[in-house]
Amino acid sequence: MSPTLYASLLSFFGWLIRGSLMAGILVLLILTLQFLLKNKLEARWKYLLWLPVAIRLVLPWAPESSLSLYNVFSLKAVVPVHQMTQDFSEAGRAGGAAVQGEHDVQLDTGGISEIPALSHESGTVQKRGIWWNQIKQQGFIIGLMLVWLVGVLFLGAKTIYDQLRLKRVLRTSRPIETRFILALFEETKQRLGIDRNVRFVASERIPGPAVIGFRKPAIVISPSLLVTLQKEQLQYILGHEFAHIQRRDVAMNWVIHIILILHWFNPLLWVAVRKARQAQEMACDACVLDRMGPQQNKAYGQTIIHVLEYVSGNYHQPGVAGLSATHKEMKRRLIMIKQFNKKSYRLSILGMGMILALGSVTLVNPKESSAASVPAAEVVQKQKQEGKTVTLSKAETEMLQKIISQSMTKDIKLKDVGLLNSDEVSEGVTVTSVDEKYEVGFFRKGGRGVSIRSTVSLDTIQKADQDKALQKLQQLYPAKTYTFDPEVEFFQSYDDVWKQFGHASYRLKGKDFFIQLHDESVGIEKKAAAPQLKPDQYEITINANELDAQLKKKASDAVKTILNQDFHATSATLSPMGFEQTPAWTLNGDGVSLWMEASGKVKGMNLKARDQQAVKTDKEIPEQEARKVVAEAVKKLYNVDISEYTMTWDSVPFPGYRLESGGIETGKQVITVALDANKKVVAINSYSIPR
Repeated sequence: MSPTLYASLLSFFGWLIRGSLMAGILVLLILTLQFLLKNKLEARWKYLLWLPVAIRLVLPWAPESSLSLYNVFSLKAVVPVHQMTQDFSEAGRAGGAAVQGEHDVQLDTGGISEIPALSHESGTVQKRGIWWNQIKQQGFIIGLMLVWLVGVLFLGAKTIYDQLRLKRVLRTSRPIETRFILALFEETKQRLGIDRNVRFVASERIPGPAVIGFRKPAIVISPSLLVTLQKEQLQYILGHEFAHIQRRDVAMNWVIHIILILHWFNPLLWVAVRKARQAQEMACDACVLDRMGPQQNKAYGQTIIHVLEYVSGNYHQPGVAGLSATHKEMKRRLIMIKQFNKKSYRLSILGMGMILALGSVTLVNPKESSAASVPAAEVVQKQKQEGKTVTLSKAETEMLQKIISQSMTKDIKLKDVGLLNSDEVSEGVTVTSVDEKYEVGFFRKGGRGVSIRSTVSLDTIQKADQDKALQKLQQLYPAKTYTFDPEVEFFQSYDDVWKQFGHASYRLKGKDFFIQLHDESVGIEKKAAAPQLKPDQYEITINANELDAQLKKKASDAVKTILNQDFHATSATLSPMGFEQTPAWTLNGDGVSLWMEASGKVKGMNLKARDQQAVKTDKEIPEQEARKVVAEAVKKLYNVDISEYTMTWDSVPFPGYRLESGGIETGKQVITVALDANKKVVAINSYSIPR
């Protein structure tokens, strides 16, 4: 290796070590700030707060400043590589000068020199000796460089292997073609403002809802999770994944991962990456809630919990971004979801101020000629900035009052001062009413609409409408006593483009139940007041012991017949199921989940450990034997002869056999069955796909 090349490598390694040390200090500072501020910082800014760390690690050069935080640290004492590099470079230049001097002497002789061969050899030895002695003196640094290089090569190879494996899984995934689901997919895509081409596929080999790729993104969902989702839950999940696409999270994950490969030796950066991925998920949660409305916080949080019952853990691959979390992270995430509202955007100024303050003291190098430094406590103090209030103009006040009057049956007087809670482009403002019972949000620029949110008294809903909701609940499950909480969540939005309000939503809730009430008395059609109960927005949870004895017996008999084991339900929840949104019970107990209509008709069941027990390919059991076992199980549970059904191997909703009858024009009847290696049923489901 030549002295110049070695000096270049040593210089690069010195820059790498110094940058890693500076980033480590910055990571500690950010962790301290997050601990001090806790829930005072909005989710998206918790994520952006890690941006200076990435910038610090890729900066090839930075100006010196007396304000640099690193002035309080002696980096040369901790990382002497930089000084050693300079010493080595000077020695290399000295050796090069000696050789060049010898070459000049030879040229002066006109090329007929009688210089002995020994003189040439001694010059060469002198050159080699100068830089080789330096290498021996820095043997420890060479060892570190080799260890670092081995780590980089290992992680780089692992990344390539993981990506190739991920691409193979994506190629073998099954496109989702159900019209109802695709319609919901496109609706959510438009709602999130995504104009890119995005694929939607199903695969059990990728753990959970996720986005793969950033140039040609694809949303992947587990089929076994898909069949358990209600329409509203699927929309939340899709919204979360589209938020990843909109925010370019996969591309950012690649940048972070490449940085981590180069700085794999720094444990603080592993912590930073883990925290950044957690903050990324919370930022996507906030994005979804901001687009879909804060009145849906509880339902969104319940969806997150539901997903984690099927998928647990984090995604470590850079090419994947998904709806994931460990159980330890879930508490913080649910708290953020519960507390999220439009008003929280006032803290964006605090977030921007913190990032600017961090950048000003950490993205500059220490000034070697000055010992002056800025105490960390003063830096933190400068970062604590308050939100900015704005005075509404007369035109804005009149506009808001006019819009509100179109929806409300009573006058709502707004305050003259609002809180600026968005960026300079849209200037989002939140204004509270004088009685502080209502919050009205609007954008001063861009014309993106007005939203009204409040927690209203139950008395504001007419008794007839309350009775209608109670009647629906009692119709669904008459054995329970329903008492509404005194407060009801209310939300409504006004679209500046269509010049109309969306349907108002009221969520009436009580102990172990909720039901959604929609007032369709607003809008262009100006319908008379006619509150509607959406069939896909209710949930009733009871103690399994209270479940009707006949239903429990049917469930127990079905499990005994198909799975050949006893079944005692420990939990029971009534909610809409399937494309038809039929009221159905979900029963859990003894390692089994079972679905049955309120009438007692069993729709499906599975062992919770089926993923570990079920065969993964159709080559493990001969086709004729598999068809015989499947036919017997379908006949016992559904009293259906499968002779008119086509049977294929599929991974939707889980690896197993898919039986279909009917077609696109008439609608399809679908039955899915999974078997273990002993040809025992471990999962079976039946559902209809409307035409």
